[in-house]
Amino acid sequence: MIFAKKNRISRGSPGQRHTASRRAGGPPGQRHTASRRAGGRTVAVVPAAGYGRRLGLRVKKPFVLLKGKPIIAHTLGALEKCPAVDEIMIASERSCVGKFRNLVKRYRFRKVSGIIIGGKTRFESVKNCLTKIGTSCDIVVVHDGARPFINGAALSESIKLARKYGACVVGVWETDTVKLVDNGLVVKRTLDRTRIFRAETPQVFRRDIIKRAYDLRGNSKITDDAGLVERMGKPVKVLVGNYRNIKITTKEDIVLAEALL
Repeated sequence: MIFAKKNRISRGSPGQRHTASRRAGGPPGQRHTASRRAGGRTVAVVPAAGYGRRLGLRVKKPFVLLKGKPIIAHTLGALEKCPAVDEIMIASERSCVGKFRNLVKRYRFRKVSGIIIGGKTRFESVKNCLTKIGTSCDIVVVHDGARPFINGAALSESIKLARKYGACVVGVWETDTVKLVDNGLVVKRTLDRTRIFRAETPQVFRRDIIKRAYDLRGNSKITDDAGLVERMGKPVKVLVGNYRNIKITTKEDIVLAEALL
């Protein structure tokens, strides 16, 4: 999703972000202490119920290999390593639940607390996970299963910002010239790209805010979680990420992803 925002962009400090991550480290029994001290638990919801038709492969997208390892394993690994994340829920197609269980066991993902049956759409999959999250959670991280290159420092910082502002989305500045066109593909005007921001994931929210946003969705055509929160009139803080955080959608993306590994 591409959108423009005013005065809600946070570049953050790499040094500060890494410091926060280090403070949350330590022995397994203590590694979530910093997260709990700042509030309740942080649960990451990972939509991974898509078919990946645009890839044109027989293997479903979460299980497509990147240098011998499934895409979803790379993604879950990044979340597993982040001290600010306490728990992970995976939204899976019904027929893939067994495969996900085997994958979690194989890679020893200890933070995965549930594999939830997803819906026909991403919206339905995330909502199904939200219904399973208890009141001990105060922060929900929604992160695409097909984005394996999320930066741990950016993830930790986005959680921190969501606690402060209620909602935070990670993304990057637009670098191309963007044209607004009509239904006949005739240019109406050229947009100011210095105000255009390409939303990615993670998108992070206080639990009460994102649950209410999903409950109020109705027939909206909004395509991401932050858009639902914006429609409620709530502020959404923006954190500038990096261009490596690609979403794997096409065969060309697989080639790029393997080059980034």
